[in-house]
Amino acid sequence: TIAIPVYHERVSPVLDTASRLLLVNRQRGKETERREIVLSPQPTDVLAWSLAELHVDVLLCAALSESLWRALEHLGVRVRPHLCGEVEAILHAFDSGNLRSDEFRMPGCWDGTRIIGVAD
Repeated sequence: TIAIPVYHERVSPVLDTASRLLLVNRQRGKETERREIVLSPQPTDVLAWSLAELHVDVLLCAALSESLWRALEHLGVRVRPHLCGEVEAILHAFDSGNLRSDEFRMPGCWDGTRIIGVAD
């Protein structure tokens, strides 16, 4: 399951304060289900558990607090931060392995070769 915080059909600027989350379920590379949920304001640990309980495997997002990032990774959610753009384009880039394209790079968060703070 892929999760993307959404704001006006674009990746929401900050996961911690996002109000909508798109969930895309896939099997063998094919989309099987898509749904959007409403997020209410909640503490970091509760938000992390909520995503884990939704069986999120990968989170594609712009920004998130370091404490939320750590909590998600501790719960087995792979975080791909510092992304921006239209949700559909981000999903397509994820599928094709092109998230590193300049058009999806959140300004100031890439060092030219990799996303700052993300080990590959």
